[in-house]
Amino acid sequence: DPKEKRQYKRIHKHFILTYFNIADAAQRHEASQLRDISLGGMSLITAKSYPTGTILGIELKTPFVAELTHLEGKVLDSQERIKDIIYETRIQFTKLPTQSQYVLGKLIQHFEKEES
Repeated sequence: DPKEKRQYKRIHKHFILTYFNIADAAQRHEASQLRDISLGGMSLITAKSYPTGTILGIELKTPFVAELTHLEGKVLDSQERIKDIIYETRIQFTKLPTQSQYVLGKLIQHFEKEES
């Protein structure tokens, strides 16, 4: 089972988030299609393709804390799902502040129970 090889537990939930290229933080995009997330990274639906290695900033709204959780990750790949509209972009977290790690840990723990 390929899932067993994963280093981190993944949860499959939709959260509201904003993502942006760190190199152009003014260009922000709203998304609600978060495919899955773990402490190692996430897969989300983006409106455009991002080159591998692009650093994306992510602001995640979770049910656990009032303020946004800030994440940063490197694009592993970005594949077109629906021509010119929907791309599935996978990122690996690079900088994860302690606060963000804590919130993500809580989130995964909470929803893991729901999924099993």
